[in-house]
Amino acid sequence: MKWLFLGLLPLGLWAQTLNLEQFESDLYSKKGNFETMKISVGLMIEGRYVEDESFKIVDALNVVIGSFFAEDLLTSKGKESLKKTLKEFSAKEHGIDIDAVYIHRLALVNDPKVKEIVEALKREGLCISRP
Repeated sequence: MKWLFLGLLPLGLWAQTLNLEQFESDLYSKKGNFETMKISVGLMIEGRYVEDESFKIVDALNVVIGSFFAEDLLTSKGKESLKKTLKEFSAKEHGIDIDAVYIHRLALVNDPKVKEIVEALKREGLCISRP
């Protein structure tokens, strides 16, 4: 048993952890009319050489996350699909073996449009409409 453990020890030495804390992307909404929503993601990625190849992981994440609608990523099924697709795409396109993807945070970023801000100010009586 001791020899088995010592034989597997070098495999663990190649594993690295990459933390992507502030990843943001604009994704299309299911609402249509080419409306986009900003999504913010915090990920921890474990695998061989993931820190050394972090630029490739970020590239893969940009490609993969862009294939989802913003609303879909808020579901459990969507999050699991994101993890699976990121692993598969990274292996296929960049030759990077990702062992695990952990989602720390995934949320829509409330980025109000100017029109929404003006309407809110009017409702509060802080904006005067001119004829």
